[in-house]
Amino acid sequence: MDNIKFGKFIREARQGKGLTQKQLAESLHVSDKAVSKWENGAGFPDIKILEPLAECLGVSLIELMQSEKSAEPKIDRQEAEQIVAETIFQSKQTEEWKRRMWKAKVLLGACVCGILYLICVGIQYLAGQRNGTVPNSLWESQGGAWYENPVFFYVWAGILVIVCGAGAVYLLWKNESIREVKIGRHKVKSLLTILMDMLVVFLLHTYLSNIANNEQQLTTLPEAIPVHAYITTADGSRQTGIYIKDKLVQGLLDSAYVDKLQMDVRLKAGIDKVIPGQWNTLNLFLEGVNCIEALGAVTESDVVWNTGEGAFILQGTQEKCIVSRELFEKKGWKLGDKVTLCQWYYYREDERYAELFMNPLQTVEYEIAGYMDMRGAWNGQFVIPPDVIVPFHAVRNYYEQEGIPFFANSASFQVSDSLCLNAFKQEMKELGFQSVAPTVQDNSLNGVALNVNDGAFISTAEHLRQVIDTVRAFFPFLLVLIVGVGYLITLLLLQSRKNEMALLRSIGLNRRKCFRIFFVEQLTLVLTGVVAGSVLSVLIQGNYGGSSVLAGGLVGVCYMAGNSLALRKLLDVSVMEALFGAE
Repeated sequence: MDNIKFGKFIREARQGKGLTQKQLAESLHVSDKAVSKWENGAGFPDIKILEPLAECLGVSLIELMQSEKSAEPKIDRQEAEQIVAETIFQSKQTEEWKRRMWKAKVLLGACVCGILYLICVGIQYLAGQRNGTVPNSLWESQGGAWYENPVFFYVWAGILVIVCGAGAVYLLWKNESIREVKIGRHKVKSLLTILMDMLVVFLLHTYLSNIANNEQQLTTLPEAIPVHAYITTADGSRQTGIYIKDKLVQGLLDSAYVDKLQMDVRLKAGIDKVIPGQWNTLNLFLEGVNCIEALGAVTESDVVWNTGEGAFILQGTQEKCIVSRELFEKKGWKLGDKVTLCQWYYYREDERYAELFMNPLQTVEYEIAGYMDMRGAWNGQFVIPPDVIVPFHAVRNYYEQEGIPFFANSASFQVSDSLCLNAFKQEMKELGFQSVAPTVQDNSLNGVALNVNDGAFISTAEHLRQVIDTVRAFFPFLLVLIVGVGYLITLLLLQSRKNEMALLRSIGLNRRKCFRIFFVEQLTLVLTGVVAGSVLSVLIQGNYGGSSVLAGGLVGVCYMAGNSLALRKLLDVSVMEALFGAE
């Protein structure tokens, strides 16, 4: 390269741009004396400065190295006719290019719509807005018409995105006027990028599914391990035949944390009337219960019901009853008959002691709704099974009507939301329940203590929470790892394409344009791998809504972040170094 010719070319190009030696030197971060030496032919710029120098002078790198601008050649008539013919051919090529671009835009539009659908379904799934049962996998979603199955829509939307994206890439690759798309020239590297993205999405989907599954187990844990509670005496020695004040009964009925509450109250009764002093006429045991489950081993099918009757009668205040088969046959009663019962209640003169007395309550006419074998059904669970069963709330009303303090004889229930045990226990404490104290001697039979069987539930819930917290703690590091994977994979796969980047730079493309060309190419590959990996995860692992979309989105963002860092590093290499293999 002639130093004198090179210096003259720099001087003319600088003057053509209206720059002084000092301004040019400041743009290149060198001294104005260095620029003066170049123009005088006394020196030559460093090889790394050639590219920035060409940009400042507004010439291509090739023109700078040749020290002359490309001149427009003179043409004769024959060459002009050839140019016209080539122009017409180029016009046809342009029309074909427009048609292909229009098809590519349609395919890309369909691809975008599919991606938006996948994102919306994922967000809706994560927000818990979908009603009904959400299938966990494709094979569990059988039954019903195909258009009623959300999994099919999700999977086919993913397939649509892949097909449309692949079609758009093919059209762009086939169009010779788009030289920047290099996917077709580097099939192996492109395929490796797609497969790597699919693998990363699958692994992240597995990670997120593990968190989601543990959270789902924690949510359904109250059903899997229900927490039962029952009222006992202060020392916990008895839970039946005790005295639970009406205030506590009402508190249990009003509490949102109490579910499947079972209560009973026991009375004595006689048929028609009780003759004072002749206690043999007060010979029936009457049990008031609020549900059939409060009777222990008894089920609704054990009762022979009158037409239209069922266990629901025990939940209300209707004056209907269930009698023992022995009494039913002995008295010759029929279903639907009405029987008059004189009811007496138990009471204590001093609540500190268990000594019992009896007084009349009310005489009530009950309709026989059913009968059953009381002794056979109890199987020895109670010493004395009841002869008559009546609604619990009806008996409670009789106490209120007579102005008599009401006491339930037992109460047990299931905690409705076991995940809120602390709030439940605080509410029970405010109601007046105590913790069981086995060392306390209590002979009063007062039902004041609450025994909660929550040991198994608490240990399992703590284990699940610990697993969830531990796995979540690694989430930020996992995202950083994905960024690192994107950086390393891109750096390794594109290392051999430095010359290609340098060539684009040498013909006048700046760093920004080169970055955009390679970024779009990598983005196309990453999106293809992300969508394919998400659909593959759905087909293999299920959980179609939340984890797959979230995993795909995170992989796409993090991988492209690492990809961008690698591209910037590759583009920072000097064009001359890349072209001539300089270190």
